[in-house]
Amino acid sequence: MNWWQAIKNYYTVIGEKYQVDPLIFVGIHVIATPLFAAAVWWIIFNRKRKKSILIPSIVTIFIFNAASIYLIITGKNISFWIYFIVAMSAILSGYFTFKKIKKRIAAIK
Repeated sequence: MNWWQAIKNYYTVIGEKYQVDPLIFVGIHVIATPLFAAAVWWIIFNRKRKKSILIPSIVTIFIFNAASIYLIITGKNISFWIYFIVAMSAILSGYFTFKKIKKRIAAIK
């Protein structure tokens, strides 16, 4: 089995298990990646101009967690540990993203 087939099988099995459409789930990831980069740029852009970064930060959080939000809203039979993993992933990735953005903002000054 090649790597592409393995990826397709993984998402198909997960989709069937939790009753989510794997194409939508992967599509959200693909679309969210450039949107996330744009949202981070928006934070830095606003910070340079001494504008509020609240709205860009909220948008960034939602974009970053879009696939997980889709899974939680539409998924069925989701185990507690999945919610835990999604929450921990959001917290940890949010923390490291915040640190990276803070470092970029400090480099601007």
